[in-house]
Amino acid sequence: MNKLKTLLQSNKYIIILLLVTILITCIRVIPSPNICYTEKDNKVIGIITKEIIKDDYVTIEIKGEETVRGTYYFNTKEEKENYQDKYQLGDKIKVLGKIKVPETPGTKTSFNYKKYLERKNIYHLIEITSIKKIEDNRNVYYQGKDIIKNYITNPYIKSFLLGDDSNIKEEAIDSYNENGISHLFAISGMHFQILSTMILKLLSKTNLKDKTKYKIIIPILLLYTALIGLTASIIRGILFFFLFSIKKLYHLNISKTKLILITILITIIINPYYVTEVAFYYSFIISIGLIYFMPKNNSYLKTLLISSTLAFLLSIPISLYYFYQINILSIIYNLFYIPYINMIIFPLSILTLLLPILEPFYNFLTSILEKSSIFLSNIKIGIFIFPKVSITIYIIYLVLIILIMKKRKKRVITLLLLLIFIHYYLPYTKEYIKVIDVGQGDSILFYSKGKTALIDTGGKYKEGSVAKYITMPLLKSLGIRKIDKLLLSHGDKDHIGDAIYLIEKYQVDEIYLNLGQKNEVEKLLPNTKTAYQDLTLPVGNFIFYQLNKEYKEENNSSSVYYVEHPNLTLLLTGDIPKEVEDEILNHYTFTIDILKVGHHGSDTSTGNNLLKTLKPSLAIISVGKDNSYNHPSPKTLTRLNKTNTPYLTTIKSGTITIIPKTQEVIEDRK
Repeated sequence: MNKLKTLLQSNKYIIILLLVTILITCIRVIPSPNICYTEKDNKVIGIITKEIIKDDYVTIEIKGEETVRGTYYFNTKEEKENYQDKYQLGDKIKVLGKIKVPETPGTKTSFNYKKYLERKNIYHLIEITSIKKIEDNRNVYYQGKDIIKNYITNPYIKSFLLGDDSNIKEEAIDSYNENGISHLFAISGMHFQILSTMILKLLSKTNLKDKTKYKIIIPILLLYTALIGLTASIIRGILFFFLFSIKKLYHLNISKTKLILITILITIIINPYYVTEVAFYYSFIISIGLIYFMPKNNSYLKTLLISSTLAFLLSIPISLYYFYQINILSIIYNLFYIPYINMIIFPLSILTLLLPILEPFYNFLTSILEKSSIFLSNIKIGIFIFPKVSITIYIIYLVLIILIMKKRKKRVITLLLLLIFIHYYLPYTKEYIKVIDVGQGDSILFYSKGKTALIDTGGKYKEGSVAKYITMPLLKSLGIRKIDKLLLSHGDKDHIGDAIYLIEKYQVDEIYLNLGQKNEVEKLLPNTKTAYQDLTLPVGNFIFYQLNKEYKEENNSSSVYYVEHPNLTLLLTGDIPKEVEDEILNHYTFTIDILKVGHHGSDTSTGNNLLKTLKPSLAIISVGKDNSYNHPSPKTLTRLNKTNTPYLTTIKSGTITIIPKTQEVIEDRK
């Protein structure tokens, strides 16, 4: 212990630790990854190191020649049960399937799954077609994890004690994020503090000295950490507890700043990629802020209010950088949820684990947590959305907030409010069109003078909701707070499949459907209007003219919008075939700069007559990679080439942005 005291109190060792951190970071980050598989391979042999079982599929990480993440879809409920009975963590297995490299997202603001996996040293995915066990698990560590995993089945006990929220309803998880209380579910210093307090109370009935009690507690917490796995917040929590306990017990002459610096450096040594994760910044910035700026000797309620406010203020630049929004009401929500979770739910999670008879009561209390959060997430008055800007602006936010906490000068507060005002209203200076990469589907965004039109929403895809993971993050990153007009070209799922989810989560003022019969999805949409032929809709500097009439076939009846802007004209053709294109050309006379190619490049659309008559300067094809329809058709591409029509596809270009004023075209994948 004397050596540890010397290390902690010495500035020389801090400098050595800093140099070691830099060296280890370079060694781990700079070298090329150890990649053994290619997309030509179809087999992986290794041990199961992690698994997440959902309703109809399982995701597993397999440590073989390299670590690969695989997904297997269950055909029946019995097959799922058979998998759960047969396979455990640590088992050696052989899987067959299609190996592929994770894709870079087609929209820059979408979650970058490829980078996320690379930070975990995973460079390949495999779509599993068959699984075979080679050898049962013999590793004590995985046996322990598996026993715990199988014993703890309650989704909230699993979340609060193991940090695994995969079995909590998606709607509830979304509400916790929206309400700004998701930090209460991350295992952190608060959990270690509560756990250690409970153990100390048990040990207080003995005659053990304080130092002996902590010698018992620390190994228990380290074992607990080993079982739940390492994250930035967990490492920060255990190190803070460990270092501050030593400082207290041994009366070390060491500053809080030095202890915090040691914690940060050790965290980076363990995994340099933690500095790319939002949890790292939430955990450290908020914790450090509370350590330095939290006043002492206040009542519990006053302490709770001040800590909730400080945490909210310090989280502003992080929330704006990663999620483009803040929820002011989270200050109020935390006044209830912090004590409810810290003083009731978390301790009861431990008691219920030990005394399963308490589970019905525990479930009742967690249902209050869940239902109240879902209800509150529908209150939008406290949510403010800001556009994405340079990282420098977020750093300035943080500096100003810290200065206010330290000095509270009116000039600094005025400067912060001015920055917020300019940042909030920045979108009103922009004007653009975005053909959004939604895979095999259509979705096009128009924005001008603070007004927004969205043509189609795309459809759901295997990994989840297009609106949730692509469209809404994009809208928020642009500072768009509502959709003035949602124009749905026709009822096919690849055009309107995510419309219901979008209007439930985002403010949409007007919804226009095409002429013709309405399908089941369209009937569920509220307060819809019909886009009749010759309908005219102004959106900022854009004017939309609906050119098509009603037909018996759904594709034929697609709304066709001719879009006029002082500097640019476009034609959006939905899924209409060549015959309908010719009908429109016979009825209207116009020219265009940009053509949205019909039916994702199908041979049935975008005929020679259309191309030769309109002579677009650019054609854009919204289409998904490796789609089952083989879009775009080689025949369509041949027609585009023969008429000297340049074209872009969302497969190669990702989301495509057009700036009307300059007619500049920006590709997200370039």
